[in-house]
Amino acid sequence: MKGIRTVTRRGLSISAKTEYIPNLSVWKPMAVGMWAWWLHRITGLALAAYLLIHVSLMSIAILKGQELFDSLLSMLMTSKLFLIFDLGLFAAVLIHGINGVRLILFDLGIGIRRQKEIFWFGMTLVAALFIWSFLRILPEIVR
Repeated sequence: MKGIRTVTRRGLSISAKTEYIPNLSVWKPMAVGMWAWWLHRITGLALAAYLLIHVSLMSIAILKGQELFDSLLSMLMTSKLFLIFDLGLFAAVLIHGINGVRLILFDLGIGIRRQKEIFWFGMTLVAALFIWSFLRILPEIVR
């Protein structure tokens, strides 16, 4: 990328037309705040896509009649794959919701200097709730 680069040394400014070559060796691993940001965006997009698919399928089934709706619902409720997708949906809701609470706390000025600890506390809470729900639904999956 070409541009004008200004270098200031000892009070003197020197401008020169240069070709910019990025120094990729200075990139550091993402900080906790960036991971939280990515998780929040990805889970938000996943939940929006799920909602769109869910509303579309249910609307089509209802418009086609009660019989199709009942057969679709009975097929989904007895499917082991559906239970696994439900676990994924629950994980996305947990991550997005608890990260959202973390963001609300920051907007209120609470815990800004303890971002890393609050993030890991939230993810620990997500993991505990997910493991609990997984253990509750596991007998239904292996049956």
